[in-house]
Amino acid sequence: MNKVKGVNLGGWFVLERWMKQSLFEGIDSKDETGFVLNHPDAKVALETHWNTWITYKDFLWLKKQGITSVRIPIPWWLKNESPYFSPLKYIKRALNWAKKSGLSVMLDLHTAPGCQNGFDNGGIEGVIDWPKDIKNIKKTVKVLGFIAKTLLNHESIFALEVLNEPHYHIDLKLIQDFYLDAYHEIRKYSNKTIVFHDAFRPSDPSWIPFLSQKEFENIAFDMHLYHCFEERLAHGTVEIQIEEVIQKRLPLIASLNSVLPVFIGEWSLGIHYQGLKTPPGFDKIAFEKLLSALQLYAYNYATGYYFWSYKIEHEGQRHNWDFRKLIENGTMHL
Repeated sequence: MNKVKGVNLGGWFVLERWMKQSLFEGIDSKDETGFVLNHPDAKVALETHWNTWITYKDFLWLKKQGITSVRIPIPWWLKNESPYFSPLKYIKRALNWAKKSGLSVMLDLHTAPGCQNGFDNGGIEGVIDWPKDIKNIKKTVKVLGFIAKTLLNHESIFALEVLNEPHYHIDLKLIQDFYLDAYHEIRKYSNKTIVFHDAFRPSDPSWIPFLSQKEFENIAFDMHLYHCFEERLAHGTVEIQIEEVIQKRLPLIASLNSVLPVFIGEWSLGIHYQGLKTPPGFDKIAFEKLLSALQLYAYNYATGYYFWSYKIEHEGQRHNWDFRKLIENGTMHL
């Protein structure tokens, strides 16, 4: 498999308020469930958003920068399950744009019935009911079968991630059993790469024997690596940020990638500056350029990576989650 240099097209088919604040104006919610329940004309607002947030010109721009692939988060409500509205036809258009522009696609099931993580990106903030009812898990498997049957034959797609970021408190055995069921369901329709997220526990000893099962073919492992969520990093020193990338992440990535393809499915330059311990004369811009270069160096030990995210709606010139701005202002160089 060729090295993948990718970017996430986040906030497009699964809403997150922080990524496009104007869309949520007047709505007291951070997630798509709250949006569709409280917006006076959610369907029209969503269709306008799907038509304008990312366009074919954005695909062409990414290709011109040397990006080879996009990771596209999609929701489980692809059949207009109430109260939601399905973006399926717009997803199909995105796949055609990817093909036309020469970018490959990793589809990513970003939400699940009952919500798998309680995050805004899971569709319902503060709710983690997915693992509490086997019906939710079985429904997710059926959704993956529908995705495989409906979309995976598109030639732009090379991989499907079965579920984004299952919560780190969910029992890994439950997650791995779900992964096995999902694998068999998807294999009824497609032989393309199936990607499993690490559930924020990439070093857990259960992963290698699970992923090494003989019945698995053409699978990959996904890790999401950030600097602003874990307490040790969010309130750590500049040196700790650097050591994390070079001394901890790089060896782990290299080791796992020797067993199966590993993707860094999400990463950013997001830093919790309020908590970061900086030395006298700290040069913020130089630090960001360094952290970008170090992460790109380390993540090249994986099979590929996807920055989160392509664009963020924000005021001002700097936003460390906005790939396009980071390229345009010279912070990041691929």
